[in-house]
Amino acid sequence: MNNATLGNLCARFGAAHECCAGIQDRTQDKDIAWNQHIDAATQENPCPSPFVVMVYNDIQAVLRALQTLERLSRQKFRDRAPPRLTPVPVTQLSDPIRFNHLRADANLADIIIVSHNGPGDVPETLKKWIDACLTQKRSSDSAIVALLSSNERVDAPDSPRYQFLKNVSWAAGLDFFAPSPAAGEEWNSANQPCTSNS
Repeated sequence: MNNATLGNLCARFGAAHECCAGIQDRTQDKDIAWNQHIDAATQENPCPSPFVVMVYNDIQAVLRALQTLERLSRQKFRDRAPPRLTPVPVTQLSDPIRFNHLRADANLADIIIVSHNGPGDVPETLKKWIDACLTQKRSSDSAIVALLSSNERVDAPDSPRYQFLKNVSWAAGLDFFAPSPAAGEEWNSANQPCTSNS
């Protein structure tokens, strides 16, 4: 999916899309400037827009994540500007340079959405990236949102990938959220709110 298409989808769901290409070229000096910019923005506005990193593997996973983000915005972030969203295709995590840049972004994120559509476990590169992110990320103000499905069915809480994300989130002291299978078995009826499992 190209950045224009993803940008249009983000706009449809009320998120501000940040182009991954721009993030890839950041240097350490730019990272410092970015952090100072975020700190200044927080001082000027006590309710800045939430920063969200969204990891996905296909178009269905993107749509699911954007719908969830839109619901979160309506329910939790009504008094804030639209979320700033950094989309991350799972395939980019195979590149060591992208892996490190995206890990740095995730360390700044208020929310990390892991949206994976398909059978089986999540890729090893994604597991390594999540582990690396959460080793450095220790903030009770951050959360992991797990959107895991196969054949349009939401993963049950006993699925290995659900358990992996829950356990690493809790070990890092982060909140963990996932849709409840009881709220609806199909993503098409996923207008139900996410339930907290923390």
